[in-house]
Amino acid sequence: MLVVFLVLTAGHVWADAGNLNCDPDSNVCTVVTIDNYCDVGEVAKTKWDMHSDQYVLSCECDCTSQENTFWLVSKPDDFSVALVDASKVLSPTEVEKNKAGVSDIFGLVPYCSISSEPQEALVRLRKIPSPAGAPQPYCYMVDDSRKPDSCNTADCKTKKELVQRLDLSIKTEALIEFKNATARLYLDEKRFRSFPKRSFVERHIKLNGYSKADQQFYNDIAYYWQQAGFNDDAIWLLEILITNNPERTVTYLNLADAYWGRNEKRIASGHYKKYSELMVLSGKQRKIPERVKKRSEELDDVPANAASATLQVEPKLPPAMIAAIEEENHMSAQELRLIPNGSVSLKGSVVGAVAYEDSIGNCSIYTYQGGVLGNVFSNAPCKFTGPPKLKSDRKAALPDVVYELEVYLPNRGAMVNHIVALYFDAEKNAFCSSSSLADWYLSKGKNSTPDLQDGTCEVGAG
Repeated sequence: MLVVFLVLTAGHVWADAGNLNCDPDSNVCTVVTIDNYCDVGEVAKTKWDMHSDQYVLSCECDCTSQENTFWLVSKPDDFSVALVDASKVLSPTEVEKNKAGVSDIFGLVPYCSISSEPQEALVRLRKIPSPAGAPQPYCYMVDDSRKPDSCNTADCKTKKELVQRLDLSIKTEALIEFKNATARLYLDEKRFRSFPKRSFVERHIKLNGYSKADQQFYNDIAYYWQQAGFNDDAIWLLEILITNNPERTVTYLNLADAYWGRNEKRIASGHYKKYSELMVLSGKQRKIPERVKKRSEELDDVPANAASATLQVEPKLPPAMIAAIEEENHMSAQELRLIPNGSVSLKGSVVGAVAYEDSIGNCSIYTYQGGVLGNVFSNAPCKFTGPPKLKSDRKAALPDVVYELEVYLPNRGAMVNHIVALYFDAEKNAFCSSSSLADWYLSKGKNSTPDLQDGTCEVGAG
């Protein structure tokens, strides 16, 4: 079985553009660098794999040598460096295209053995003598002996510094190539499902910060996510764009389409109307798509206070709940920062996310039910990674409400992923928080069915 490892593609014709020359089949890019980090007689190659967001630096002999040297530099692991000896490293695309073997200086070298299963990993190969009687003297075997340990030698640290400089110099070009790859793949359901989406953009913003110069790329990326049905990811990214530029007209259209695709039509209708208003103000009313008018008017006849048959994500908290939070915390509403589309309501019960305008990074999740304010979560420092998600993994009558956060864990001294999960108890007519349910979602459903007996529901007389 081919194992996740490095990437070094061979035999491709690379496009000539800027500092990155990317192969559209494998989404692996050569990186132009003047640094020669190899010995005499060896060729230095630097490549970036956007699928794993890793770099591979290699020193290869232009010969039939069985051993070459590779440095794997992993951005997701804070640019950790691993030093590996191998003969070849191939992408899954190359393995699929070259099932008979790998070209060498003296001809085709077959695989010693190869899995017939489709490969989604990057693999390393080792050249060894063929078994007695084989038609070729050598063959390539998959080397899955062990995952390499990170190295901290002076040489490895030099490689890390090199990659950090490269990564900074190509940050915009890398985002453009990621957008181009997204545009190529979004209609290919199988390949696009495993292609990075939100994880890549999160790392890019974390390392480089948010830049308005990049917002067109982000908008296009979110559009392709939405068209492919990844509405949650699209909403997360589009909300970031709206927060940083509330007057960006086209973002409201894409955000409305994403909410419509998630069947949250009331929220979608509001964004369609906002898009239309901005288009009219700019004199572009004739360019408003027909679906916008139709969808924005579809819910106009529904009373604003009508009871919803399903859980509904709301753009803001009700005034009575905000007043109760002000009283509870002895602060004004100006000191609160409401998470966009951060609340969920059903039959008058509301659960909502709040961050406080302070330097510590306090945040809370409240319920407001029957006139009673309940605090189901508080932490500092912490950060909401986006609006709540409605999840139907348990296949219950109503979806669960799941908030994803980053919270500070003292025993680790770092921010870690955290989940707060609530379910709606029909008998109590209330949202209830459950640690068991949160643990279940945090483990991606690998644990046994959550025990909701630990549920806490704070509700008044109604």
